[in-house]
Amino acid sequence: MSTFTQIFKSDKAKEMAVRLKEIIIDQFEDIEENILGGAKVKLVLFTRGGSNNVLCGIQEGSSNSCMLYVHHLAQINHPRLKFSGKGKHAKRIKFNELDEIIEEDIKWLLGQVEENAPF
Repeated sequence: MSTFTQIFKSDKAKEMAVRLKEIIIDQFEDIEENILGGAKVKLVLFTRGGSNNVLCGIQEGSSNSCMLYVHHLAQINHPRLKFSGKGKHAKRIKFNELDEIIEEDIKWLLGQVEENAPF
């Protein structure tokens, strides 16, 4: 896990990323972790059955935030999960505090990804 944690500069973002990773690892079977990008991007993608089969990703955001990206969801609504950006292939949720990461909500969201993923 040291490589994963080393890509986060902010301790606050790192704490949120570790929590998200725990939930992701618990949710998906046979998942692989891939760290991509140069010094600026530093994106962790979680894939299954090959590096092109992306399910979700985690990235440090601005101002000590952490972003969760989910793939395979064209439309999604949830009362507590606020999606941002206009991602072409992924929807993004920005977390600013650890207590915003509600395990039940994230597991529900990842379940939607699981249902829609073609692999």
